[in-house]
Amino acid sequence: MTAVVGNLLHAPDRHFRLAWRMPARTNLRLLAGGVVGAMAWGAAMGSHVGRMHLLITTVKMPLFFLFTLALCFPLMHITLLVCGVRAKATQTLTVALSGLSVLALCLGACAPVVALFCASAPIPSMASYLNLYVLCLLCGVVAGVAGLRVLARGMRSLCTGRVRVPLLAWALIYQFTGAQVAWVLRPWIGSSYGVDGYSLSHGLSGNFYLGVGKVLLRWLTELGVIS
Repeated sequence: MTAVVGNLLHAPDRHFRLAWRMPARTNLRLLAGGVVGAMAWGAAMGSHVGRMHLLITTVKMPLFFLFTLALCFPLMHITLLVCGVRAKATQTLTVALSGLSVLALCLGACAPVVALFCASAPIPSMASYLNLYVLCLLCGVVAGVAGLRVLARGMRSLCTGRVRVPLLAWALIYQFTGAQVAWVLRPWIGSSYGVDGYSLSHGLSGNFYLGVGKVLLRWLTELGVIS
């Protein structure tokens, strides 16, 4: 796993050349690396509330990435074919897992810093809660850019043409699907007033985009921006 991760981060072109020779072994190692990174990130986010929430979030984070990939994979593969990229299903999976593993490993690398801020943030405190969200968002943006870079290199290894369209399509597909999966599996950091645990019925209520609007409205009201 260490060799695969090293090639993936430092020499992605070499990683994909080797991956096409041993796709099954490469995919398993990518999966293992991604799960480790996702668990570390989940534990960091859960440390704000701590106790059982930390354990639950540690388990939920890799499930979030894997569920989202499973839901998106058929459409992602068809998108490559429509865009003229002749890829086998195993090759599409390798490219997707490579980008996802880099994303998860980058988040895992940010986990110690996030855990420090999460564990030291007072509860309840809306200001601290918002700061944690901003910190996690910034980490997610950096990790996402790194993951997209690897996805682009993987697509280029499968075709000689431009990959901007399929890359953008993949990003949109995963983002919109992942947002709703994250909504179903919420809470993550946990409420600024604590958390009562995970409830599937609560997760299935509403959708991400309406929920974000309501949360922003509540935050602005509590901060006194609007009345």
